[in-house]
Amino acid sequence: MKFVPLIHENLKVQQVPKIPRKIINKIIEHAQDALPNEACGLISQSKDKSSMQSNCVTNTAKSPYRYEMSPIEMLRLEQDREKNNDDLFAIYHSHVASPAYPSPTDVRMAFFPPGETNNPPMFPNTYYILVSLANNVPEVRAFFIRTGGEIEEEIIEVTT
Repeated sequence: MKFVPLIHENLKVQQVPKIPRKIINKIIEHAQDALPNEACGLISQSKDKSSMQSNCVTNTAKSPYRYEMSPIEMLRLEQDREKNNDDLFAIYHSHVASPAYPSPTDVRMAFFPPGETNNPPMFPNTYYILVSLANNVPEVRAFFIRTGGEIEEEIIEVTT
């Protein structure tokens, strides 16, 4: 499956997230299957970085403009992640008709309480991966959201 990782010229690049093509394909398929609404999910990675898995999570908002992850499904996935001693690698979601770039709502919701961007983000070492279906070829991009609402793009390296 083809996708376009785009570079935003004004963003500082610091790291290179390595993501297997099968994970990229799975989150794109999930985004397409969820239409007309946004899709969302979590990606976990083993501590030794030898394996990665993506898990679809129900968007309880059932909206093409925002997502809200099912808290029951998130709790189950967190318990599995802890049992397997895995790390939370990324939170992903789709944008149905806008670019693969964090919206103001995405940035607000990265903090607790939501919008308190002077606090550290809830998941400071976790990537936010966005899939855009706005064009014929899906865009997949990765970001960190930092204190102050600063957005840093991290160029994805797709692995086999």
